[in-house]
Amino acid sequence: MGRVVTWLLCDYGQVLCLPPPETERQALEAQAGAGGPAFWATYWQHRPAYDGAQLDTAAYWAQVLGRAPAAPRLQRLHETDVAMWSHPNRPTIEAAARAARRGLRLALLSNAPAELADHLDRLPWLQLFAPRLFSGRLGTVKPEPAIYIAALDALRARPGDVTFVDDRPANVDAAQRLGLRAVRFTHSGQLDAVHPDAVDPGTVDAVDPGTVDAVDPGTVDAVDQQGR
Repeated sequence: MGRVVTWLLCDYGQVLCLPPPETERQALEAQAGAGGPAFWATYWQHRPAYDGAQLDTAAYWAQVLGRAPAAPRLQRLHETDVAMWSHPNRPTIEAAARAARRGLRLALLSNAPAELADHLDRLPWLQLFAPRLFSGRLGTVKPEPAIYIAALDALRARPGDVTFVDDRPANVDAAQRLGLRAVRFTHSGQLDAVHPDAVDPGTVDAVDPGTVDAVDPGTVDAVDQQGR
């Protein structure tokens, strides 16, 4: 018999939240004075350093824009960036709540800068998840091994006690190498397959997908080059 799984550790972006709406992407482009693939490539190029606390918000946007924005413009850029990552994926949130009722403990592990993390901590639909662990506070980002080790320490859990759900293959692979039961997220039904007892990770992916709740796969790479 396998080890008891006590924790369901979820990624945030495009798992617990939806991808940014096109209207808000366009609003960010307008505020930046740039758009299209080149803008988003630069946005993601510097995001790991921002997510990992190597850049603060002002320094990040100076890198993206190629110059430091004035304070009012910086505030608008930051507010729009935060807003576009704040749309709940309701089916997944509801599946996580069902998992909690089955006896699983819920936690969150996300690549997110500290400024965004402060906002996410206040969202009522994330209060089910405790602790909420963010790269900007941990000083390391997925898929670096250190972030998973920090998460296990925060949960006071062994790798086999945790089922980790993330939409990015690199993040899933890194977690699996450390012994976590890691699943690549494609639909909320995967969370319904996780129970607080011995689980064969292969059965989690075997659930009938039904409808894919989170994303049009054709847009994922354009929106999220690095994963959240």
